[in-house]
Amino acid sequence: MKRASRRGAAAVEMAVCMLVIVPVFLYSLFLFDLLRHMLDSQETSLSTAWDYTVLDYEKEPESVATEDGGTTTEAFSGFEMAQAYSRYMYCDHESGIDSYGPGKGPECSADPDSEDHHTDVVAHACWLNPGARQVYCTLDAQAVGAYGVSLHQSFMDTFGRGGLIRCSARLGVQNYLLPESFLPEFSEVKLAKEKQERANGIHRNATGETLPEGHARGDNVYLLPWEQIAILTDTWALTEHADVRPGTAGGRGMHERVTQLYQNEDNSGFTDMSSASERLVNQAISSGLLHDSLRLESQSYRTPGDDPRNPSLAIKPDQSGDGAVEEVEQQGGRQGYFSNEWQDWGSNNNQRTYEARGNWYLGCARSESC
Repeated sequence: MKRASRRGAAAVEMAVCMLVIVPVFLYSLFLFDLLRHMLDSQETSLSTAWDYTVLDYEKEPESVATEDGGTTTEAFSGFEMAQAYSRYMYCDHESGIDSYGPGKGPECSADPDSEDHHTDVVAHACWLNPGARQVYCTLDAQAVGAYGVSLHQSFMDTFGRGGLIRCSARLGVQNYLLPESFLPEFSEVKLAKEKQERANGIHRNATGETLPEGHARGDNVYLLPWEQIAILTDTWALTEHADVRPGTAGGRGMHERVTQLYQNEDNSGFTDMSSASERLVNQAISSGLLHDSLRLESQSYRTPGDDPRNPSLAIKPDQSGDGAVEEVEQQGGRQGYFSNEWQDWGSNNNQRTYEARGNWYLGCARSESC
C-alpha cells in the first residue's frame, strides 16, 4: 500500500507539473515565431522609408499606374513607385525571397494558390488579417519648413518636393499550434487565440472565409504593434553637381533658384535696388561715363554680370575632396575663392561633416555596424 501510494503521488505530481511544462514549451515555440515576425514587420517599414533617400527629387512628377489598375499623379517622381515595389517585395514577409511575378500571382492577395511563402508550423503572419496592413507611406509637404513667409513659401511651391514622409505597417499573426485551453478540468482560462486549421488555407483563414457561424473576423488574430517611421527628405537639394561660371546663367537650375528669390516681387530690397540701378546707370550714360549700349531698361534684365538686377553666380564642383576653388580676375591678377562653405577659416563644418560620414548603410562609419 505504501509503494502504491507513492506511485499515485508521482502521477499526481506529474499531472500538476504538466499544467506548467506543456504550455511553457508550446508558448516558447510560438513566441519565437512572433519575435521573427516582429523583426520582419520592422524591416518592412524601415527599408521602405530609407528608399526615399535615393530618389531624384529634381525629376518632374508624372502620372503612374496604381496597383488597383487606375492612375495617379505622384507628389514627386518615384513617390508611389517606391512604396508599391516595397509592398511587392515584402508581401511574402521577407526581402530574401521574391516569389511574386507572372503566373504566380501577388503573394499579398487572397489567392489560395499563392501560399508557398507560408511555411511556418506554429504562427503564420499574413497581411490579409483584419487590422493588418501592408506598408503605406504618406507625404506632408508642409509639415516642416513652412514658416508663413510669402517669399519663402513661393520658393517652396516652385522648387520644394518631398517633405515629411511617414511609413507604417502592421502584421497579423494566427495560431496554428497552441490549444485554446489545456486541461480544462483544472482551469477555465483560455491559453491562446482559436487554433486554425492549415488545411483550410492560410489566406482563407485570414480573410474569414472559414470562420464558423457566430465568429467575428479578427477574434482569432494576434495583431503586432504598428511599425511607424518618418523621414524628412532634403526637398531643395540638387542631385547633380552645379557648375556655374561667373557671368553665365547655367548650373542645372542653380541660377533659376537664386533668381526666383533675388527678383521676387516680395523682395522689397530688390525693388528698391532695381529702380536705383536704372537711375544710376542712365545718369552715367548721360554724363558720358558709360556707353549707351549699357542702358538698363525696365523689366529687361541683361546677361548676369552686366546687370546688377540679374544675379551672377560662381560655383564649381569639388572633384578632389579639398574644396572647390573658383578663380576670379581681380585687380590685375587672379584670386582663388572657395565657392561654398567647405572651408570657412573657422570651424569648417561642411568639411568636418563630410569626413565624419561613413560610406555604409545609414551613414555608418563601419560596415554593418548600424
